[in-house]
Amino acid sequence: MFKLQNIPKLMRKNFILFLSFTLVASLFSCKTDRNNEDNTIHIRLKKDPERINPLLFPNPTSREIYQYIHLPLADLDPDDLELSPILIDKIPVEMAIDTGKYKGGVYFDITILPEAKWDNGSPITAEDYLFTLKAINLPISNAGKTREITQNISEVIPDPSDPKKFRVIFAKDYILALEAAVNIEIYPRYVYDSLNVLSSYNFVDLNEANEAKIKADSGLVQFADRFNSNTFSRDIISGSGPYKFVSWVSDQNIVLEKKSNYWGASNKHKSLSQGPDKMVFHIIADELAAVSQLRSGTIDVINEISADSYKELSEDSAIKENFSFFHPALIKQYFININNQDPILSDRNVRRALAHLVDVDNIISNLESGMGVRSVGPVHPIKKTFNKDLVPLPFDPSKAKELLSQSGWKDGDADGILEKVINGKKTNLDIEILISGQELGKKLALMLQESAQNAGINLRITEKDFKLIRAENLKTRKFQLVLAVISQDIIAWDDLNKWHSKNDTPDGSNEMSYRNKVTDDMIDNILVTKDINERIGLYKKIQEQIYNDQPAIFLYAPEEKIVISKKWNSSATAKRPGYVANTFTLSGVKIVHQ
Repeated sequence: MFKLQNIPKLMRKNFILFLSFTLVASLFSCKTDRNNEDNTIHIRLKKDPERINPLLFPNPTSREIYQYIHLPLADLDPDDLELSPILIDKIPVEMAIDTGKYKGGVYFDITILPEAKWDNGSPITAEDYLFTLKAINLPISNAGKTREITQNISEVIPDPSDPKKFRVIFAKDYILALEAAVNIEIYPRYVYDSLNVLSSYNFVDLNEANEAKIKADSGLVQFADRFNSNTFSRDIISGSGPYKFVSWVSDQNIVLEKKSNYWGASNKHKSLSQGPDKMVFHIIADELAAVSQLRSGTIDVINEISADSYKELSEDSAIKENFSFFHPALIKQYFININNQDPILSDRNVRRALAHLVDVDNIISNLESGMGVRSVGPVHPIKKTFNKDLVPLPFDPSKAKELLSQSGWKDGDADGILEKVINGKKTNLDIEILISGQELGKKLALMLQESAQNAGINLRITEKDFKLIRAENLKTRKFQLVLAVISQDIIAWDDLNKWHSKNDTPDGSNEMSYRNKVTDDMIDNILVTKDINERIGLYKKIQEQIYNDQPAIFLYAPEEKIVISKKWNSSATAKRPGYVANTFTLSGVKIVHQ
């Protein structure tokens, strides 16, 4: 064993001095680390976001991170919820086209801020915008959901005299033209197309080329393969936002740091704010563990918690002293995705019967502590386009049995499960619902399973990671029911592309394979209807048609439940995910955790 006494006296003295110096240095170092840590915000994520790439993967969990990295030209302000410029000098004015090739269409002239720069110091230009649109509209890129928005852009023309200026042309005017032009995240071409592949292809030619022609071009195929890969969704992530991507440990944490010498630091727009020095997103699936870490001070921000946990925390006097509580009404809805092409579920009566077997009022009351509003279709209840005349379907097992009987479902063998001959084969009324393992989903599925059993339906519950559900079931349409969420932005007009049959593709948003020409025609018409009253009337008719067709089971719109440490000056917003962490600043309040 090592003993200090065994060291000669002079050496012992020097050794002690060395230890003292090392200890002081260590203490100073620790103190410095703690000071740096003071301006680090710790945020709980409910699950691993899978990918951080809004063009390819615009999902709500991923958004909690990419909103600080990838910015659009303009976005909704979190306070007044109006479209405001971020990377551009002003919101462009829609101009009518009276002559030429695009007569009857509209255009927008756009100017990017002169000071706007990418991480390497190069300016953000029209070429970056043009590259982004080409990458989205390329049929073999996995940007199908974003492409539903940008596909109406007919041409992008850079200004030859100013690289910061360009014109966006729409051959046909439609209500989301402005949002399509300015509300898409812009990517740096030098990062995402370092070989400058797309610059040699004309925007119009790419738009008009069919997929077969594109696939025959090895250069485009190689670009798409790289662009679609995880390289630009997990390894290399770069944008114009105030924070830079640092690290990602799967199912553990993601770290962002604010950029030094950031071009937007003096800009007052909240999307460009740099509050915390660092953001650490802790991926904690288990809610009890997340709440425990919140109590101990390891976590500063937690959202998407159950009503029970939210209520328990808000009623704890010690917690209330140290935390702020918010429950904004976010534009999202829970619903049950139905595969409308499934042999059993293609029958509208079966879909309607299932809807009557979900006790939604009971779910809101008991699982959400009343913090939710019934929904009846794809439009959120707080929007001006919502059809208030549609009555939410009541929980009515008798009506469900009646509908099933009308469609010929009977319990001929008296085993408690209804059956029917479909395509010449005896088929039991056996249905599988896929859930991702969240507590709310489990409880809801169990409630539905019990009421379904009483109606003669064998409902099987399968728990599976949602990224596997997406890849193996939703994209392939190999499912019957999936518990899911519709998340939207608060734009002036709702995007109804999800319900159009043209988007019933593996990469499209119509995952329920709902196809109705009447609905399609109304959605097509609404895009070019300028009169506000006519437009609202169309919205209401579309909702009525979807309500009658029952392509999905619409449940309710929950209020978000957010708890934030009073260490931070914070606020909430109706813009998802309900908070904007880059705007938070240290409050100076001393927090004593349990």
